[in-house]
Amino acid sequence: MSQPPAGPEFSPPGFVGCYQHPERMTGISCQRCRRPICGECMNSASVGFQCPRCVGRGRSTARAPRTRFGASVTRGGSPATKVLMGALVAVWLVDLVSRRGLATSLLAMSNDLVYSGELWRLLTAAFTSGQLLGVLMNLLVLWLVGRAVESELGPWRFVTLYLAAGLGGTTLFFLVAPYSAAALGATAAIIGLLAANAIGKRKTGEDIRPDIGLLVLIVLYSVLIGFSNLGWLMLVGGIVAGGVVGYILAYAPRRNRSVIQVVGLLGMALLCLAGVAVKLVVTL
Repeated sequence: MSQPPAGPEFSPPGFVGCYQHPERMTGISCQRCRRPICGECMNSASVGFQCPRCVGRGRSTARAPRTRFGASVTRGGSPATKVLMGALVAVWLVDLVSRRGLATSLLAMSNDLVYSGELWRLLTAAFTSGQLLGVLMNLLVLWLVGRAVESELGPWRFVTLYLAAGLGGTTLFFLVAPYSAAALGATAAIIGLLAANAIGKRKTGEDIRPDIGLLVLIVLYSVLIGFSNLGWLMLVGGIVAGGVVGYILAYAPRRNRSVIQVVGLLGMALLCLAGVAVKLVVTL
């Protein structure tokens, strides 16, 4: 009886070389491209195995998961929140070193300086916090709330929401407060994040009564301790702007969602700037 064929040159019938390792004989082929693959090149699939090339193509064409607001799901550690916190600290340190008061702060909201042409204060006021206790409280709330909101919105939507809420606060303050009034705007921007977060929770059917109660308490507390300087107007403006922007971000239809969100955000900003422009023209 003859011995079965064997040796280094022998390969069983139907076996061919792996497409990446021709010296390795195999009887397995990729389920997608039918290329022969060895044990090292096999990747388990729902049915059979796939080669590395087909696995790579599948990953490149796979749709990245997104949040309900359209942001990509990432694990970046809330970079925008940390940048905003750093900006609040930096602005506070600059004002501390320069020993500037509220009325002469480099970035704070000051109606008479806006009348004088320093329109950038409408945005930069969102980074001013005043005394040490104020900046510490803003940092704490921003850290607790900002990370959760940023994880849903993504960095650019989150920063835009923050600036839009701050702009809403300074706009209302400019329109209503007296010519010589001045105020800080970081709290208005942060409370706008709370308002937008409540809108997002409302869309998912969550109970937002505690959120509404918190917003009302913050505004009432601000009215009681600072009624004379009208700083509470900034908070009201921040809540309104934050709520509107939150609605735009949360309820934009899935189709062309990013475009609709950008247009809505630009419209909100233009509305605020138009109100400021009208007040300037009427007054001057």
